[in-house]
Amino acid sequence: MTIQELSKLINKKWVHQIRAGETHRFVDITIVATEGRFFVRQYKFGKKSWYDAFLENSSGAIKVNETIIPIDGVVPNDLDEVNPKVNKAYFKMMNIFYWLMRLSYNRKKHEASTLELIPKV
Repeated sequence: MTIQELSKLINKKWVHQIRAGETHRFVDITIVATEGRFFVRQYKFGKKSWYDAFLENSSGAIKVNETIIPIDGVVPNDLDEVNPKVNKAYFKMMNIFYWLMRLSYNRKKHEASTLELIPKV
């Protein structure tokens, strides 16, 4: 599967799934695509979250419909530069709902939790 094909799959849906490692379960999440890259953010900050699992071991998978794509989930090296692009991608996907969501959370904390999902294609 190419990056372009994966982008099309991602952009067709609002809710996707990711799995950290091989033994964790898939969890629902919204993945956004920008400039051929894929990102997720943590919105609940519980102990032992999927985010923490990716920080410990970057290996995992994306599931869109029945398609499973192996990925690495990593903190982007260019986090400060990419966050405005990720914000725009979330807004484009979720429209006004995204801005309403932002009223209920700590923007800096959520932006700091941005992970890049790098497909192993």
